[in-house]
Amino acid sequence: MLCITCKRDINGQLNFCPWCGTALSEEAVLPFENIKLTFLRVDLSGFTKMSEAMIAEDVMAVLNEIFDVFAKIVESNKGTIYQVIGDEIVSIFGLNIESGFAPHMAILTAEEMFNKLLDFNKKGGFRSPIGLKVGAEIESASIFDLHRDLRNALILTKGFRKSQILQKNAASNTILVGENLHKVTKGFFAYHEIGEFVEESFAVKAYEYKLKLKS
Repeated sequence: MLCITCKRDINGQLNFCPWCGTALSEEAVLPFENIKLTFLRVDLSGFTKMSEAMIAEDVMAVLNEIFDVFAKIVESNKGTIYQVIGDEIVSIFGLNIESGFAPHMAILTAEEMFNKLLDFNKKGGFRSPIGLKVGAEIESASIFDLHRDLRNALILTKGFRKSQILQKNAASNTILVGENLHKVTKGFFAYHEIGEFVEESFAVKAYEYKLKLKS
């Protein structure tokens, strides 16, 4: 059989052309799953300054130790590490429909990370303490191939971008959440409104969560 678009030969009964992606039948649809997710992005602040006085091996050892602790916190709160980019972690909550209170667990995860980092700074005795900048938001997502490795799944959502905007605009040792997350969790957590950040076609209303750090 030939593809009606690229005219290349296709072997087997397929719904889509393997060469150009054209649908080969009117019934062909991608098996997307639609779900509301909470996106949590945390970025280490002050890490570059601290690492200037360290050799590369020690920098990686510190980073790996911190991220190993963070990964355990995410997992214990029923979240999933989606991506690690340099000194930033992107996590997703709500993939497990039995997890319950996923948005709340994301906030508690961030707070626990702050407290663990506080302990780490005390133990490390760094001249320049490491901080965190956190952004979180709830958004609908369409996911293809959800039941395989999440890192290889196709996720269509504004959640990644919105949480990134919040994280980038957060001051050090601050959690900023978007409007959707604020609406769902404001009965449980204290916030104050920051304002709106506009980047490209995205407008994100931000609220700062009042951290409760241990002494």
